[in-house]
Amino acid sequence: MSVSQAIIHRLTRESGDKSYSLSDKPLEVSDNAAQLLSEIKPLFARRASKRYGCFADEGAGVFKGLVVNWLGDTLNLVSFSQKAIEYLAIALEEQDVESDGYWLFAVDEQEAGRILWLAQLRQFDGLLINGDNRPHACEYLDFSKMGFCASLNLDQVNQPGEKKYLTVSFGFGDRPMQGLMLDFVCFTDTVNTTEDTERFMAIVDDYSRDMPEENAKRYRKEVAEYCMEQGKNGETVNYRELSGEIESQAPTGLDRYIEERAPEIKESFIPDRNSLKRYIRYSGRSRDVSISFSNESLGKNITFDPNTNTLTLSELPAALVKQLKGE
Repeated sequence: MSVSQAIIHRLTRESGDKSYSLSDKPLEVSDNAAQLLSEIKPLFARRASKRYGCFADEGAGVFKGLVVNWLGDTLNLVSFSQKAIEYLAIALEEQDVESDGYWLFAVDEQEAGRILWLAQLRQFDGLLINGDNRPHACEYLDFSKMGFCASLNLDQVNQPGEKKYLTVSFGFGDRPMQGLMLDFVCFTDTVNTTEDTERFMAIVDDYSRDMPEENAKRYRKEVAEYCMEQGKNGETVNYRELSGEIESQAPTGLDRYIEERAPEIKESFIPDRNSLKRYIRYSGRSRDVSISFSNESLGKNITFDPNTNTLTLSELPAALVKQLKGE
């Protein structure tokens, strides 16, 4: 990983009060900018809520304009990031949204291009043990509580036809910020990960119908697990690579089947993990009942009658049986 530039600003907007602390110079290499990004990137990759797109064509957009001016050397990183925070503070004020955190702007030099990372980091009170083995109060960054995060491929921003250079995601409890931040970074969706995933899994369903029932269930589950793992690692799914990884009982490979039956399908797609869950486990809950079981159990020790919406279970877990018997 190579972080060529980075800077952090503080922005607080609470109970009608607005304040920010703007840095006037970038971080030095010794300021552990690379370590910050090494914590952020895997967390970002594992988030299931990511959205993929680009800058919206409609309207100029303040952030979009600032990025263009920065790339055109009209602004440097310091002035670009300062102005971005100032405009974000105005947006929070106008929409009466509370927020507090440190905003990291970091340029990551990758083979795929220069990536600008924008992340809201949150600091919490804690304790540390000093050299004298005594506890002391301290503040620390809790990366698990990271808020809004975006990655922007700077090399693709001005390339005609590029529609997937901006990826955004939100942290837990960020709902009040979602609309505001999407508007602020001028984001528009260009990739429907749910549609792509469901289309692919529908083809897998069709492909597996000629297999014995148990083999078909196993195959669909292994495909879903493979896609799920790719998604957790922030990787796309390439159906040719998947076909070589997962053993099939069908007379032809999945890749050949897709070439013949669905040549229009994308060779690689970004998996939607929420869409894949039902191929691995069935689950549901009401106020009084919570049920979850492997999809391979359906038809074995679990049966479902669609006419009466009745689920019948046998071979109950031993711990549940003991509870029911009061043992």
